[in-house]
Amino acid sequence: MNYQNLKNSENQPKIVVLWATPRSVSTPFERTFSQRPDTAIIDEPFLDVYYFSKWRRSNRFGDCEQRQNYQPNQVLEEIKSKAEAAPLIFMKEMAYQGMPYIDQGFLASVINTFIVRHPHQVMASWYRVNESPTNEEFGFDALKQMWQIVTEQLEQKPILVEANSFRRHPEKVLSEYCQRIGVKFYPQMLSWNEDKWRECQPDEMESRAKWYKTLDGSSGIVPPTQEKVQIRPEDAGMVEGAHKVYEELSDFAII
Repeated sequence: MNYQNLKNSENQPKIVVLWATPRSVSTPFERTFSQRPDTAIIDEPFLDVYYFSKWRRSNRFGDCEQRQNYQPNQVLEEIKSKAEAAPLIFMKEMAYQGMPYIDQGFLASVINTFIVRHPHQVMASWYRVNESPTNEEFGFDALKQMWQIVTEQLEQKPILVEANSFRRHPEKVLSEYCQRIGVKFYPQMLSWNEDKWRECQPDEMESRAKWYKTLDGSSGIVPPTQEKVQIRPEDAGMVEGAHKVYEELSDFAII
């Protein structure tokens, strides 16, 4: 694919990608950009490939026959099509979902940014929705791998949000983030009504109610709360390894 079409008239990337792990406050961050007048949102475009296609790496959500032939190249074509139609694209994606299906050509053509949350809190959020991730789905290994590609191989400047810092200081973090990606900060990004930030297909409604209950009932960024969570013994090694990634990356966080 010719990735030059993903750039604007100044030959600068017009697609901003937020790489994340699940349960890392990435969707509320994404929602702030949905309040902008110049921005189109692409939400986890590789999810269907990762979970439902012939090329899937997990069957967590079962089978979906109409998505079985959905190909990674189709995702890239859809991203390209949206990039040609909007001044700014904000794409949120789990690093582990995108990593198997993209190449450095795509990464070099966009502004890559990151959000990270303390792994204890990430795992606690999984527990609250009564799910347990695989190590790959927990996502910290892929996030670090993506970080290394972007900052070391492509030599892009690191742009990283720490989830709790964002929740404590949303205006300060978001305005700095906007400055670093080269767009104007709008105060209205920080609040919204209870309307859904993106349309859902009928077969997604149950899943959405489970995974996005807090967000759909909110009108802005919710401050963090203090909670003590007992990590299950079978998850302890996963969380310990993720903590090392968190410590390394969070040193680069805004604020």
